[in-house]
Amino acid sequence: MGFFLTILLNAFAISVPKKELTASVIPYTREALAVLRKNYANSHAVRRQGKNILIVSSDGSFPVKGNIESYDLPKNLGLFCFLAKDGIKRHLAGKNANVSGFYPINLVSSKDKDDLLSEVVNQYLPFKILPKYTIDTRIIGNRPYLTIDCSTRKLVSDTCDFFISGGFNIVGRYVVKDHGDGCRKVLGAVTAQNGDLLEIDLLEGECDRVAAKDVYLEASRENFDDYLAHIFGTRKDVIAEKIRISISRFNGGVNKKRKIAELKQYLKKANVSLIDGSNIEISDALNVTSQSRTIDKPVFIFNDNGSANWAEQGFKNFGPYTKRTFDRNDPSICVICGEDDKGRVEQFVRKFLKGIPGHNNFNSGLEGKFCIGTSSVEVFTTATDDIAGYKEAIERAIRKNSENESKWDLALVQVRESFKKLDVRQNPYYLGKSLFFLHQIPVQDFTIELLRQKDYNLGYSLNNMALASYAKMGGVPWLLKSSPTLSHELVVGIGSATIGTGRLSANQRMMGITTVFSGDGSYIVSNTSKAVSPENYCDALSTTLGETIEKLKTRMNWQKGDTIRLIFHASVKKFNKEEIQAVRSVIVRYTDYSVEYAFLKISEDHGLHLFDTESEKKEKGRLAPQRGKCFAISRHEMLIYLIGQRELKQSIDGHPTGIVLNIHRDSTFKDIKYLSSQLFSFASHSWRSYFPSPMPVTISYSDLIARNLGWLNELTDWDDSVMFGKIGQSKWFL
Repeated sequence: MGFFLTILLNAFAISVPKKELTASVIPYTREALAVLRKNYANSHAVRRQGKNILIVSSDGSFPVKGNIESYDLPKNLGLFCFLAKDGIKRHLAGKNANVSGFYPINLVSSKDKDDLLSEVVNQYLPFKILPKYTIDTRIIGNRPYLTIDCSTRKLVSDTCDFFISGGFNIVGRYVVKDHGDGCRKVLGAVTAQNGDLLEIDLLEGECDRVAAKDVYLEASRENFDDYLAHIFGTRKDVIAEKIRISISRFNGGVNKKRKIAELKQYLKKANVSLIDGSNIEISDALNVTSQSRTIDKPVFIFNDNGSANWAEQGFKNFGPYTKRTFDRNDPSICVICGEDDKGRVEQFVRKFLKGIPGHNNFNSGLEGKFCIGTSSVEVFTTATDDIAGYKEAIERAIRKNSENESKWDLALVQVRESFKKLDVRQNPYYLGKSLFFLHQIPVQDFTIELLRQKDYNLGYSLNNMALASYAKMGGVPWLLKSSPTLSHELVVGIGSATIGTGRLSANQRMMGITTVFSGDGSYIVSNTSKAVSPENYCDALSTTLGETIEKLKTRMNWQKGDTIRLIFHASVKKFNKEEIQAVRSVIVRYTDYSVEYAFLKISEDHGLHLFDTESEKKEKGRLAPQRGKCFAISRHEMLIYLIGQRELKQSIDGHPTGIVLNIHRDSTFKDIKYLSSQLFSFASHSWRSYFPSPMPVTISYSDLIARNLGWLNELTDWDDSVMFGKIGQSKWFL
């Protein structure tokens, strides 16, 4: 018998009863919805639908009088999907399952035998790592489907008194309180322990005193790792690696598919019903083999218009795109490092510049691979590892440069992994960036821990470091080739980052904006980039967009009547009216052109997976689809794999996650195949690494801009106007 390749989606068709349901309909208010769900959740299904609240009962009785209306379920799929999830949650709650949430429903196993930690550690721990399922509904091809995903969740099984009795210090750590509905919510941070009582700074800004037996330690990565160190001491890293491998194997494609199928089969046999008693019939996984396609790999443009679909091959055959026009040849480079590390750092820098002989991808170093000539290097050592030591060394380097009436083309700054835990004002990492940026000098950091790598692995790290350094110095490693269109395109990426030192501090959300535009068939990144707080974001978006259009219309010689296409990539939950209005406020200024636009929401949090039998026999990534595989969920939604089976590094790596591209309904340009291919190309356009990125460069660059500028603005002497200089035209944030 022949072997037929299939691609399955973790979506299961659910049949819609051909019947009508009655509901009491009242006007929506947030307060009314909350009261109804709190008081009548056991007897009624309560749903917000637009400006109304729908109350559905099992027997036609309603707790609140309203307009009684009938709904034909086959014509109201949104209502049916809501009632299907309501029925599933009621069933699971009736079985005393650990179930919570609704968008999606979360189900965590409560069986001790499912604890992944018990497979690794042969002693009791107050933590558990258990299977977690998410259950949701989705309309695919005008038909309702149940989607099931499976991952893991870390839980703390004992209250804080257990940790205290075991000698584990919980002061400074966040604690959570069980609210009895399957949810634990963060209460605050422990500031002191007095016997069995804990002093807690609450998230609301107040203080409280609670019994240790009434709260749980938060199941955070930091708390988990610190507890492993407390119990296992020097064996901690070995134990942690075994746990990581166990979780990765659990999340592999074969196990994930099996676990999903088991829960689907249980729900199917359980005869789950809607609130009125109608059974929910569940079909097998959706076979999307014939509806799936693979997006063509992007082509990179190098020196003398040479092209290749593999960057390494392009560099070998042609050299970087700006090989003939790069203006920092024979660069002057300063190195900042600890005086106790100087010898090893010098060896490291030589490998960075000259390469590692015999290495497949980095035998000629930054100088040879990027054709920049011979570097002039000077090392400046820090007497101490604190901010004072770094400041003195950096200022010495800058003074030396000024005396020679020249400027460093690049600063290499050695930092430590431990710096990540420091306050930004005491962090040499950000100090180095700010001081060098003030003098328009690009910075490439590297950790002292990187020097421990063997030459084989170090070569790959240095290869990526050289790529980013070349871009920071103003070089263009490659461009993306695209088929010219009849329209002038401008792609705007919108990202974000949370800036702050903790949940109890005044954290702020920073929005990053970076523009990427196409010209002469190639995509180029613009230097118009900003990071602003959310309340100033829409103004910054319209300003940035207007400035970029003004630059481009002259540079690209736009003519009256030309079509201008604006495409927005954002990893937001949804585009709001203010964002769309900000764009329209710019568009109305350009009546000489025909302007069309598309708003694309790009999401990793969707719970959808493709399982491809083509990779079922592979050593790594079994059942993972190949990079570029995509499936159209609807006319405005596409599931795309930016990382596929070949990009996984080990056999224990989990199933790759695709992204869902969603075109906003207010968009005037809606060619989803074109937009999907373009987004896929941007995922290969990052100059931080040669490997494809799990997010397009439009998003990843914007996130980096938001994070870096957000933290730099925390420094007293920092001024964003620094970015108006040449440093702002480089990819300083890589």
